[in-house]
Amino acid sequence: MNRWQNAFLFSSLLFSSSVFANALNLNYEHVPGELIVKFKNSRQSANFAALAAMGGAVKYQFKSRGAAVVKFRGVTRDEDLLAKAKILNGRPDVEYVEANTIIKINKTPNDADFAKQYGMHNTGDGGGVAGADIDALSAWDISTGSKNVVVGVIDTGIDHSHPDIAPNYWTNPGESGLDDQGRDKRSNGVDDDSNGYVDDFRGWDFVNNDNDPMDDHAHGTHCAGVIGARGNDGVGVAGVNWDVSLVGIKFLSGSGSGTLEDAVKAIEYGTSVGVSLTSNSWGGGGYSPTMFDAITAAHSRGILFVAAAGNDSNNNDSRPSYPATYQVPNVISVAASDNKDQMAYFSNNGVRTVHVAAPGVDVWSSVPGARYQKMSGTSMATPHVAGLAALIKGAIPEATHEQVRARILNGVDRSPYWATKVSSGGRINALNSLETDSIPPAAITDLRVVDSGTMSVSLAWTAVGDDDSAGDASAYEVRLSDQPIISDDDWNRASRASASFSRTDDVITSVISFDDFGQQGYVAVRAVDNVGNSSRGGASVEFATRAVNRFFDRNGSSMDGFRGDVPWGVEQLSGSLAVLSDSPGGLYRDDVNVALTSDAITVPSNDISLSLDFKYDVESSFDFFNIEVSQDGGATWRAVDRLTGVSGGFVRKLYALPGMNAGDRVSLRFRVESDSSISRDGVQIRNVSLVAPL
Repeated sequence: MNRWQNAFLFSSLLFSSSVFANALNLNYEHVPGELIVKFKNSRQSANFAALAAMGGAVKYQFKSRGAAVVKFRGVTRDEDLLAKAKILNGRPDVEYVEANTIIKINKTPNDADFAKQYGMHNTGDGGGVAGADIDALSAWDISTGSKNVVVGVIDTGIDHSHPDIAPNYWTNPGESGLDDQGRDKRSNGVDDDSNGYVDDFRGWDFVNNDNDPMDDHAHGTHCAGVIGARGNDGVGVAGVNWDVSLVGIKFLSGSGSGTLEDAVKAIEYGTSVGVSLTSNSWGGGGYSPTMFDAITAAHSRGILFVAAAGNDSNNNDSRPSYPATYQVPNVISVAASDNKDQMAYFSNNGVRTVHVAAPGVDVWSSVPGARYQKMSGTSMATPHVAGLAALIKGAIPEATHEQVRARILNGVDRSPYWATKVSSGGRINALNSLETDSIPPAAITDLRVVDSGTMSVSLAWTAVGDDDSAGDASAYEVRLSDQPIISDDDWNRASRASASFSRTDDVITSVISFDDFGQQGYVAVRAVDNVGNSSRGGASVEFATRAVNRFFDRNGSSMDGFRGDVPWGVEQLSGSLAVLSDSPGGLYRDDVNVALTSDAITVPSNDISLSLDFKYDVESSFDFFNIEVSQDGGATWRAVDRLTGVSGGFVRKLYALPGMNAGDRVSLRFRVESDSSISRDGVQIRNVSLVAPL
């Protein structure tokens, strides 16, 4: 059973998945009678013929990896669409099948309304905190943008006639001027630039399939104004960029919704016209391999993908929100801050998966009809970051998209508060990100291992300077290898570690977390400054996690060692993968309280931990997945964890079980409890181990 999560920016629709390894989710809002199908091979004629034999016609084939949108004739019921998906999913030549889900929106200038733009320059008026802004005034002394930077605003369209937008609106060079016959390329009915879109001189509207991406909602124009409303012109507001080229790429309708198909087309369109980055203030539809492929293709072309973290007051680390949580190196996920430099009450967060914060509450910007208004949301925070990316690219044209991203993440205004919310530990600061700095931080010379756990290693070193020994480094990066890490080549070959950091006086402590036992190798640390310069030198040190005794170990392929209330049992997933599930092959029922309980297990010592892989999809705040332990034969149970919502995939957790004594007889219990409405996929468990250090 795959879990899909729909985290819309203005509304949330929750639904459950099928049992497929790559899920079809018919309880999410979707286009009736349509599937997106990816074959493993490139034999297009044979693949299309196979679909036709099932009554399917290919509407569109994506450019990224060849997945196709398929419309099935006469299929209006979800039960019939599910039957088609089962047949396709059972074919050995099909890589994945998914529903075509619905996605929703989630220098001092003299501009008349600039005083209302606290995100650019916060004076503390109106109850705000002075300086809780992106430091735009100082940044504009360095750069105010460049028309050479093209930003795709993937949204509800842009009012390209707005007086603050029109001067910075893009014209497609391949669809402008005169053709060989003296006709205006904007209206000659010819695809002059051969990108598959006729007369797309100002972008494309995927809702109406025409060349006028005019905004009929307001959301897209508001975002565009934050990125690039013409600055210092005495009119309205100033964007992060006074000069830039904005492309309207419309896939969301006037109601604020669109399809997965059109979202992927929009991403691919931006790639085809050569944008430097896209701004994506929308979400929904859960994990989509088709969208993942499109974002990955954009990454391969050097295009940043800036995305709203979501407006569900949600932790994206445990409950992913897409597209912001796709793990592709060009993605920047953005949380919303307010004028007091606090996270907005609605904003999603996540110290692993949400990267930066930016102003997103009561943001004043352009809307259609030459008007201006306030809007709030991570939708408004996102164009601040997209605008900063464009500003950096304009000032430093040779910077790669990865270097631009590093400057944004390393240049934030850090605080202990934001360190608990986003991975960079701060809110964006344009001045820091634009700094010209060629001096790398000093090398770390006293790296040492200070502790080893069963699935973790703790390191310590003395903090180093930002510019050699001066100042303080902005961040640190930890890498692992099975060989000593000495040279730059060694460093580049080493893998990045998942690590947390803390500081006491001048000592930095870092904890590396692993997802399995028995880890060993070499670790090295380098300091990074706010513009991405990295320290050099500094020897690696050897590490090893503590060896363990797995005195109880079950992989989930059978009920051996467990007894379960009906319907707990074994569920076979794709290939040879089997799991223990509370509802094999379907959804759990309403008003249940069903448990999977282990046999009694004798523990060898008082230092015991539980390790397991699990995946859960239960109704948030109403249904729960409980992990419990008993030391008295099941007479009483102690809570280890209580989870609700959606995990987004299998996660591995290690739980310490304090209070044990050698010789105790311990039982484990995994329990699902539901209320009287909304059934979901429930829980899957595998690789359950009780361990003790040797």
